[in-house]
Amino acid sequence: MFETPRLILREFVPDDLEKYAARIFADAEVMRYLPQRAELPRARAERTINFFSDHHAEYGFGPWAVVEKASGELMGHCGLNHIAEIDETEVLYALGKAFWGKGYATEAARASVDFGFREIKLERIIALAMHDNIASCRVMEHCGLRYEKETHHFGLDLVYYALNRTDWILSAHNTPQAN
Repeated sequence: MFETPRLILREFVPDDLEKYAARIFADAEVMRYLPQRAELPRARAERTINFFSDHHAEYGFGPWAVVEKASGELMGHCGLNHIAEIDETEVLYALGKAFWGKGYATEAARASVDFGFREIKLERIIALAMHDNIASCRVMEHCGLRYEKETHHFGLDLVYYALNRTDWILSAHNTPQAN
């Protein structure tokens, strides 16, 4: 668990399931930017939380639950996910639409990227998004990631952004003022 100025990033707990299912997987606007599955929202949320927990156990890091400090509300998830198929670690995030447009995704993603380079000592972090998810692309750019190519993963045509450790060290994200 760690905190940013407005957020708490922590592992999911059982009490998060219903809110997480409703906020992410039951919302058609949020889901239009995520891979589609033939699952009910609660089942998908439970599977996702279990995947995140297993990821933490296997790699020592993973996506966290994102909680707004001011309200204590579960907002969604953000963190680092190792994609074994391509041997890359991605920063991923999904927040409920009530929290869109307020800089929360950037704050959580930037903290996750910094954690990946500072604590895990990753050499490279990527991010993937659907082409029309302009807001997600902006989050990636605000975190210092740069567009590299078009790709196809999870049955989707995606844009692929990346940031290397060397560039992160040289960036403003690694200055005392940005922390």
